[in-house]
Amino acid sequence: MSQTASAAPIDGVVTFADGLPGFERCRQFVLVSSPALQPFTVLQGVDADAPAFVTIDPRLVTDTFAPALDRVTLARLGAQGGETLLWLAIVTAGDDGVATANLRAPLVINPASMRGIQLISLDSPYRIDHPMQAA
Repeated sequence: MSQTASAAPIDGVVTFADGLPGFERCRQFVLVSSPALQPFTVLQGVDADAPAFVTIDPRLVTDTFAPALDRVTLARLGAQGGETLLWLAIVTAGDDGVATANLRAPLVINPASMRGIQLISLDSPYRIDHPMQAA
């Protein structure tokens, strides 16, 4: 049974109503974090054979990250505009060991409704492969 947008959220499970590009069938995820993973978080699908993504707060990658959300997107998240939203960028590690963060298509989650969306903006000033600097 799939969860609809009007259904109560399952405790601890974030629902992406449209899934994520390339993984549209996987719509429910949990966030996994621990001190050993910091500053990263893992977005783990809950279904069998579901994908997992390493993510990071985009503001840790660049202090200029400041995307805006329109009313339609806020409504899809079940947000009014005053809530604190969780922003995540998917991290990719290249064969050369260089890690990049996708700042052009960040994930945004409303912790109050446990709804998430991946924002994809073709005119974003951010890159899909923003280099991450070693701390």
